[in-house]
Amino acid sequence: MSSRLLVICQKVDENDDLLGFFVSWIREFASHYDRVTVITMAKGEYTLPVNVRVVSLGKEEHLPKWRQAFRFIHVLWREVRAHDAVFTHMSPIFAIAAWPYTFIWHKKLVLWYLHRSRTLKLRFALALVDTLVTADSESLTIRSPKIVAVGHGIDIARFAVPDRMPPAERPSHILSVGRLSPIKGFETLIHAVERLRKNGVICEVRIVGKAVMPNDQKYEEQLRALVARLGVGDVMHFFGFVPYRDVPSHYRWADVVVGCTPPGGIDKAILEGMAAACAVVTSNAVMRKYFVPAYADEYIFRYGDPMELADKLERIFAADLRSIGTDMQRVVARDHNLPITIRKIISLL
Repeated sequence: MSSRLLVICQKVDENDDLLGFFVSWIREFASHYDRVTVITMAKGEYTLPVNVRVVSLGKEEHLPKWRQAFRFIHVLWREVRAHDAVFTHMSPIFAIAAWPYTFIWHKKLVLWYLHRSRTLKLRFALALVDTLVTADSESLTIRSPKIVAVGHGIDIARFAVPDRMPPAERPSHILSVGRLSPIKGFETLIHAVERLRKNGVICEVRIVGKAVMPNDQKYEEQLRALVARLGVGDVMHFFGFVPYRDVPSHYRWADVVVGCTPPGGIDKAILEGMAAACAVVTSNAVMRKYFVPAYADEYIFRYGDPMELADKLERIFAADLRSIGTDMQRVVARDHNLPITIRKIISLL
């Protein structure tokens, strides 16, 4: 008897900087099922196995929302009964829309969600689904016996660096990845780089990410002005939008990945840096449990404190970066490796 999975997601596009990773998830699901059908709001460029079929609701064609909604209802009616289970990714509304059909045809319904907001839609979806899966208990502020932590699903093979070489005669390389938004705290990193320069520490920095919202555009202008004012423009490089398929090359370039966000959910960019065997430094204290306990304090700095960040970076540059990176990679492989996450999800479907 063939096994069939229906997946509902926001976008299937390997070039998308935020959602491009999900193509790897689909490939991994496809290795466990005879057939995988993906309903997505929009599709772009992707390469998937022959047993995967992608059905778009037409957002990339700029169809009006009412037509997308009508198509969604029609596709759900046709596809849910033809599959063994339904997995919905990130949007509670997908689970809410799919529930009547999974209820009628007695299919398992699982929602992946990873955000600290507690919306009415999330509460409603949680009441309907069989299971809500998330990366870690810290990823949600809502509590329920239906919630199961399964790891972040990092494609380690994509980020792995077989023979990472620590800096010798070149400057140390610092990478920070994320949307250019005030919550990302990039100004902390810029001030820390200025302090490092005053201390005679030479480094080069890449910031990978774009401004999305109108307020983000203003924030980017402020960051660039700060770089100019502090005189670090020769070492601070803004890369803007980078297709997800090209992001691993930046991790391969880096020695240290820095995150300047406040304490909250798990930081995916930090986990990707760990997967690439980089050393990492973050102000998100939630990440502490993913560091070797004896050295965890060395990788955490106070949120918004550039002086402490600079001090941490200076000590890390002087340490055995290869050994640190190996420890980091081992933790991600154990707790957040994509094949392990997908197998855990499948066990609940």
